[in-house]
Amino acid sequence: TISPEAEGQTPTSTSMLNHVPSIDVFQYTQSGIEEYWVMDPLTNTSSVIGANVSLYHAAIDVDGDLANMGWDIDLDGTIDQNVSDHSGFSTVFIPTSAWHAYPSHQMPNSILSQMTSIAFIAIDASGNAVSQFLHINSPPFSPAYIGMLPIYQFSAEDANGETTSGTDDNLVRVTMSQGGDLNWASISVKISVDNAAPVTCDNPGATGGSCGLVEFGSTSDQVWSVGDGVTIVETGQNLCDAGQTCEVRVTITDTREGRTVDERTSFAE
Repeated sequence: TISPEAEGQTPTSTSMLNHVPSIDVFQYTQSGIEEYWVMDPLTNTSSVIGANVSLYHAAIDVDGDLANMGWDIDLDGTIDQNVSDHSGFSTVFIPTSAWHAYPSHQMPNSILSQMTSIAFIAIDASGNAVSQFLHINSPPFSPAYIGMLPIYQFSAEDANGETTSGTDDNLVRVTMSQGGDLNWASISVKISVDNAAPVTCDNPGATGGSCGLVEFGSTSDQVWSVGDGVTIVETGQNLCDAGQTCEVRVTITDTREGRTVDERTSFAE
């Protein structure tokens, strides 16, 4: 061994530069903004809960390792609605909480007189990320549509089996009797047993919570449809003890639209 090392004895390495993705986005104004309203059957009044907008994106990574991309609706730095194609249109639902009224605007409190900002995020396999803001409003002379969301109805009943001191009891069954398809990716089901603090149950196929949903009916798709239902079961925690009759309040939330779909109460015994 030569000491000190002779010229050329120590190998050298060259690191390859990894490029940041490049993106571009815009609002497709020809389709306008589609407001969505929900009707309260008790008061017979309707209110805006959000709007659908048509957005276009294009993304490229010259290294060919684009890994994840989509729309960040609440500007928290994480993707809320993923896209898979490198370019194309997306219909994005933006809840009312994300819209802002123009200063001193005299129009009624409608999304059609407000604006919002969201962002498009693209991340490559090396962790390089890029984002771009998109400011959205209802442009002059573009159509504005109003759609009424379906009214959902569910039923709840005691599930099969008696309550025990174990941690895997069947508690209640919940079945959809009216409404449109709800994608499981945007459904959250919480239960409160005997007025205790609500706990979130794992959706079908997920684990880790103190209660879970076992789907019945049409189980081959990714939606909760009319006629389908779930059995709410304990998963590792004794929520209703042996011999007790427990009041179970079920709250179903559409997280994508930011609204409560239905609340039902039943008894597990």
